[in-house]
Amino acid sequence: MALDMTKISIDNITFSYKYFPSISGGLLKSNAGLKTQTALSEFSLDIEHGDRVALFGTNGSGKSTLLKIIAGIYKPEMGEVRTTGTVYSFLGRNVGVMPQLSGYDNLTVRGLLLDLPDAVIAEKIEKIIEFSELGNDIHRPVSTYSMGMRARLTFGMLMFVDADILLIDEGLGAGDQFFLEKARKFVNGLLDSSKILIFANHSNKLLSEFCNKGLLIDNGNMVAYGAFKDVLHQYNHIKDNNSQRSAQ
Repeated sequence: MALDMTKISIDNITFSYKYFPSISGGLLKSNAGLKTQTALSEFSLDIEHGDRVALFGTNGSGKSTLLKIIAGIYKPEMGEVRTTGTVYSFLGRNVGVMPQLSGYDNLTVRGLLLDLPDAVIAEKIEKIIEFSELGNDIHRPVSTYSMGMRARLTFGMLMFVDADILLIDEGLGAGDQFFLEKARKFVNGLLDSSKILIFANHSNKLLSEFCNKGLLIDNGNMVAYGAFKDVLHQYNHIKDNNSQRSAQ
């Protein structure tokens, strides 16, 4: 394997959330009643150059937590994550967007945060406007955008970087067929050099468009990792069992 091959190595990570089940009246003065919920438990996995991974799991299974740890937003309590290559995350249509600013100003801020030259920022913004087809709406406050418009704007921000590892958590609406076709071509273009994609979405059809592998997480544990169709089959089996138990 070449030394510059993109890779993610997840080594025995554990992560927990701490929360108060309920707070009523007055100020919080102590840690009494503080609860802990384990989101990921002794989780290990290697994701290799060229893998396009669909994340499967019911709500609360740990999918978003795993993406945020890989992105460096959360730090695991135990274990470590090592990445070879640049990481860029698209963690929902509202993440990293300031609704009081226009779409154009949001793009400008993103370019400045990435320390890009003014000329490069201007060039990228023109390409993003063309890609998203927001037109003159790019100058409106994002707070006035529809959900689909926000998704197009935020996804277009991927054009600011050459990411080796793309992390996508929801954000792409399955009903926006126009945008999905553009997104599909764009992501496939980014991955032509066999980089890594990790994608969480509730639409199995959408996941099948992008992914060649699947990762199934249940209650913070890895249940399966392998070929997309095989893991999807196991995920559907878990959902069916859960539905049967709920009906009893």
